[in-house]
Amino acid sequence: MSLEDTLQAQNEAIVAKKRRNSSSVAPIKPNVEILNAESITEIKRNTLNKLLSKINPVDFLAVCEALGWEPSKNKMGGDNPPTQSNYKVAIVDELMKSAKSNNWHLALDSGLFYIYTGSMWISLDKDELKNFLKDVAIKQSYPPIKAKDSKFIVQLYDQAIQDGFFTDKHYAQQSMINLSNCTLVLNSDGVKIKEFDYRDFLTHQLPFNYDPEAHNAIFQKYLDDVLPDKDTQRTLQETCGYLFIKGLKLEKIFFLYGTGANGKSVLFEVINGLIGDENTSHYSLESLTDNSGYYRAKIKDKIVNYGTDIKLTNIDAGLFKTLASGEPIEARLPYCEPFTMSDYAKLIFNVNRLDNANIEHTHGFYRRILIIPFDKTIADDKQDKSLHKKILSNKAGVLNWIIAGAKRVIANEDIFVSEECQKFKAKFIKETDSVALFLDDSGYEPSNTGTSFLSNVYAEYKEYCIDDGYRSLGKNNFSKRMCALGINRVKNNHNKDCFNVIKNYNP
Repeated sequence: MSLEDTLQAQNEAIVAKKRRNSSSVAPIKPNVEILNAESITEIKRNTLNKLLSKINPVDFLAVCEALGWEPSKNKMGGDNPPTQSNYKVAIVDELMKSAKSNNWHLALDSGLFYIYTGSMWISLDKDELKNFLKDVAIKQSYPPIKAKDSKFIVQLYDQAIQDGFFTDKHYAQQSMINLSNCTLVLNSDGVKIKEFDYRDFLTHQLPFNYDPEAHNAIFQKYLDDVLPDKDTQRTLQETCGYLFIKGLKLEKIFFLYGTGANGKSVLFEVINGLIGDENTSHYSLESLTDNSGYYRAKIKDKIVNYGTDIKLTNIDAGLFKTLASGEPIEARLPYCEPFTMSDYAKLIFNVNRLDNANIEHTHGFYRRILIIPFDKTIADDKQDKSLHKKILSNKAGVLNWIIAGAKRVIANEDIFVSEECQKFKAKFIKETDSVALFLDDSGYEPSNTGTSFLSNVYAEYKEYCIDDGYRSLGKNNFSKRMCALGINRVKNNHNKDCFNVIKNYNP
């Protein structure tokens, strides 16, 4: 028995076992075409060529007559041929008939066009669609000299849109992972295997087969080395699982922090290699929250935007919060109209420094960030520059680790945050906020009954900033920052402004 036959036999055995456990489970089909074997560009070209192969020559006179065209007479008394406008209508009408008879699936969303390959949806831009329509006209026997006319191509494109050649794209709210041999549905009942279905509107396909029995021991050893705390491993696992979850609004953006030689870059390569270049982007947080919207448009239909070595500066707080929530957000491509996108990447960033963060110091901002510290330095003689390649030799094992995390997130409707992560976030908030540092270093603590005059506390704060080299806030912003830290501003019996803080010790 060949290796291929052996693997298929193992695959069929796994499927048979799952069928016994659940009658609703669809079979895992043997993989016919691994996505890695050809780029999305090649898949797109091959898909369009397959569609074109179904286009046949057209009797345009008969089609035009069937659509109500009646020839006018020329000066010699003969019939004038159909006009270019008549041909345009006939070409699109015949194309729509071909699409229906051949069960093509085409969709339109936010100015982008999509075509179904048989296992996933891929996008076409306007130029690709126009070129396809031109080729259709030529295949239908319309003269190439006319079909290649730029004005005619634009008219053909407009006609296709007007006639409803593309249906609206509807996003599934189920959590699904599309692989080379099947689609997985993740829900509270666990993992269900199903066949490819155009109605799922999945725009991704991971470039490997699903193997429910796979385990990656190399990846687990890597985790034990760089994140020895098992609870923090769990936080990372559920973070990765959350990337594939739909319909659960946790409003989180994830930051992996470490100063170097700590394993963050290995995880970046593993996630990127697992999910695939076509399903990931790598823009900075500053770019994604700028006013142009160009970079935001580029994360549409992506699974994850994984930025590396970013700085937490020049971040628009409002756009940051919207991106964290996954709510519809405005975007646009250069020279195109703005559009509202709903299905876009979740965000992970590697950061090397946090002490220079310039962020909004509010509860609303803080609750949307989850920081996972990578604080173990790997010695030079212990570093393996090809570790990510060794891990990616068993992608199915890494995916099963991620799926286990996703199942817990679905069950708990939240991501578990380890004590290490909680402590590090508290430290981050303190170190990026001169007010929080002042309160801690000066011995102030919140109190339900005791108060301190605002003017006195602010005067101490200004002196603290001068002594320690911090840039102090104005009085109004200082007061707002105190409130953001959960400290109440009140009036005392003499109508003086106070804070509910007291000094419990003298530093």
